[in-house]
Amino acid sequence: MSGLTEYEKREFQAGFALLDKDKDGLLTFEDLKEQMTALKFGFSDQQILDLILVATGNKDGKVKYDEFLNRFIHKDQNELEKEINTAFEIIAEDNAKISKHHLRDFFLSMGEKTTDEELDEIMDMAGTGGKLSKDEFIKMLHV
Repeated sequence: MSGLTEYEKREFQAGFALLDKDKDGLLTFEDLKEQMTALKFGFSDQQILDLILVATGNKDGKVKYDEFLNRFIHKDQNELEKEINTAFEIIAEDNAKISKHHLRDFFLSMGEKTTDEELDEIMDMAGTGGKLSKDEFIKMLHV
């Protein structure tokens, strides 16, 4: 995909792999429903099917990596800011900052186990003193 750095390509590949629970190279309704539930999005089955349709433009119910990538690289800045704000609110659970505990819960909900050392490293990289503000969260995401 043109316009993306190698780092960005790796990040999108990692995000896709995280969502692709059965590792078949496709995001299915089941993959997305599991992740939407874990992230407490509260999407109905129809909303998830609509997301798949928007991403793919067809009704086969499967999102390939290139479709996934194309869906996200064409976002305008306002859309991106809304999604970052939503992610921050979900992870922070209505607090002003994301704690190490919130970050651990978030990673667990995504099926990723993290050690205290890994979480400390994330917090240290963002230079937060133990809690991430929204600005620090955005800085950590390199957006």
